[in-house]
Amino acid sequence: MIVGAGIGGLTTAIALRRAGIEATVFERAGEIKEVGAGILLAANAVRALGELGLLHEVRQLGTPASAGRIHSWRGKTLAEVPAWELEKTFGAPSVAVHRADLQGFLLKEAGEKNVVLGEECSGFEQDDAGVTAIFADGTVERGELLIGADGLYSTVRARLFGREKPRYAGYTAWRAVVKPGRELLPWGTGFESWGRGVRFGCAHIGGGRVYWFATRNAPEGERDGPLGSPSGPKVALTRLFDGWHHPVPDLIAETEEWAIRRDDLYDRAPLSGSWGEGRVTLLGDAAHPATPNLGQGACQAIEDAVVLARCLEQIVRANAKDSVPSALRRYEGLRGERTA
Repeated sequence: MIVGAGIGGLTTAIALRRAGIEATVFERAGEIKEVGAGILLAANAVRALGELGLLHEVRQLGTPASAGRIHSWRGKTLAEVPAWELEKTFGAPSVAVHRADLQGFLLKEAGEKNVVLGEECSGFEQDDAGVTAIFADGTVERGELLIGADGLYSTVRARLFGREKPRYAGYTAWRAVVKPGRELLPWGTGFESWGRGVRFGCAHIGGGRVYWFATRNAPEGERDGPLGSPSGPKVALTRLFDGWHHPVPDLIAETEEWAIRRDDLYDRAPLSGSWGEGRVTLLGDAAHPATPNLGQGACQAIEDAVVLARCLEQIVRANAKDSVPSALRRYEGLRGERTA
């Protein structure tokens, strides 16, 4: 049983099915939809998806990333990492995609019949033979193991380790996807630009769309004013990035204000020791939420899924189902240092 139908949860369902393990995903939302945002699937994540036989399809979802560039707010190049260097290291390309496109593709691969919507996990009980998942509507499900892939505010994690507020990173972020009416960014390119306490980044994500994000150091909980107002997100961002290099102001100007989403950013300190107990474990942001500075949040969740499936496949082949807890601890041991 997998709790959470995000990128990590759906990839886990696919990986387990490839390993010959029946998996059902339980998602609290009534429908699966992603925010208007892009994601860079770095070479390590694309390689992991390639191990599941999905390399060709994933490459078609978005746009190959040519390089990772960091500029000053005036446009001077501060650093550059050519994508071919990562591809040479990992044997796979980096691809920028729309989150909704990726999640829709993973849902199709996992099989919609294997995803139960509108079921919010409120807790679990376990014994030597299996785990009983308890849902908010009173229903229960029984399985041989439970994987909490339910994100930053994971219920499964809270049941294991107690409810603890995540750490505020000290900055807030705006995100949007725009389809410019003119070419503002050469195809396949992207960059991140740094100012004083402010950042802006963008990339092509296929279909003529450009994903952009902006961050600013800010007090926790600060919010924009109503749409269209002098303190609304578009006016505030236009003012914040006035005078920045091309095409930063133009991308903001081309974006419909309703398409701009703002969120404060959080993480948690790495867990010391195991991520789970008995036949229960965690995956992705439920285990190791990180700020997006390295662009590895979803990428590490995808890696988690592949490694977890490998560990469980070994006990399936050995017909040693009593070894589920040890397989889960082995997975956690393999992933702990890397994700930290």
